[in-house]
Amino acid sequence: MKRISISRRTILRGTGAAIALPLLDAMIPAMTASAATVAAPENLKRIGYVYIPMGYNPVHWTPQGETLDMLPPSLQPLESVKNQVTVISNTDLKNAYPGSHATSNSAFLSAARAKRTESSDYRSGTTVDQIAARQIGRDSQLPSLELAMDLLSTVGQCDNGYACVYQNSLSWSSPTQPLPSEAHPRLV
Repeated sequence: MKRISISRRTILRGTGAAIALPLLDAMIPAMTASAATVAAPENLKRIGYVYIPMGYNPVHWTPQGETLDMLPPSLQPLESVKNQVTVISNTDLKNAYPGSHATSNSAFLSAARAKRTESSDYRSGTTVDQIAARQIGRDSQLPSLELAMDLLSTVGQCDNGYACVYQNSLSWSSPTQPLPSEAHPRLV
């Protein structure tokens, strides 16, 4: 057996179609332990952001002190992986002001000031989740998932002269490309 592998690009060139391929066995060099490949679960990294737009009780979400020795109630499900978790709190985004839903949502992951518009010439900023997805998600079938608890699908002007897209999308792949969220578990 030779230690050769077939790249995804080679397979895509041969298919003549634009499809996203999962990691196939033929793409891993022969005699390579699966733990040494990007497909190994311990090699895949994940990042998550939780946005609570209508306020919250910080006692339930914010750890006390510098470590995660005692997780607050809302973070208890992370107990088994708490040594791999970083909680960032007490941040203040000046570009989120004047503090409307549109400007707060838009600035949450981009730290950018939303362009005030009621039309389709909206502009925010590429969000940190998409920057991370390009780096740590590139070896995953799904580099990014945008999930929501409630689905907002309003259009037009929603909030003090700002387009509804700012309220509907926390994640942006570019300053002009918002990514819709999915709230229906069966569709995810």
